[in-house]
Amino acid sequence: MTGLEAILAHIEQEAQAEAQGLLDAAQAEAQATLESAQEEAQRRSQAILEEAQKGADAIRERAESAALLEKRDGLLRCKQQLIREALGQVCQELEQAPAQEYFSLLLELVGRWAQPGDGVLYLNARDLQRLPQGFQEELERIAPQGKIALSPQPRQLESGFVLAYGPVELDCTFPALFQEAYDQLRDAAGAILFAPAGAKEEP
Repeated sequence: MTGLEAILAHIEQEAQAEAQGLLDAAQAEAQATLESAQEEAQRRSQAILEEAQKGADAIRERAESAALLEKRDGLLRCKQQLIREALGQVCQELEQAPAQEYFSLLLELVGRWAQPGDGVLYLNARDLQRLPQGFQEELERIAPQGKIALSPQPRQLESGFVLAYGPVELDCTFPALFQEAYDQLRDAAGAILFAPAGAKEEP
């Protein structure tokens, strides 16, 4: 081999070695880039899965909450209907009670609602026609802080009475009293059904 050929062979060997080095470096860089891309893709996939799981959990919680609320609403409507029917039945029974029992109840209610001063008691035409003996005297007895006069003029009432003190009138008809009782029982039923979880009733 001549000197020129030796030089050319040496240059070729160096070129091949350099090319192999560049190829190895490129392959290593490509492998590192691929691994980095795979890791990034895995992280992103995991993040997407976690967000999807959170979204699914939130949807399920909202659905469960809505279902529970709907169930409670249904129970409340049922309780309200039962309360209304029960009070309506009691109201009807009182309206149809014998005269002695009926007017004894009226006197008890008058004593509960009587105010200081002079008042006027209004009844319906049916009750005025069947007043028991001594009813006016009983009115005077149960109103020690004033006087309650029985009006001879009937009012358009279903049952019960209206007690007037000047311009102020107390509606003590049975429907009005039972409506007030219904409102209180309805609110109590709602408070029980929609109380926060774990809440305890006051003693």
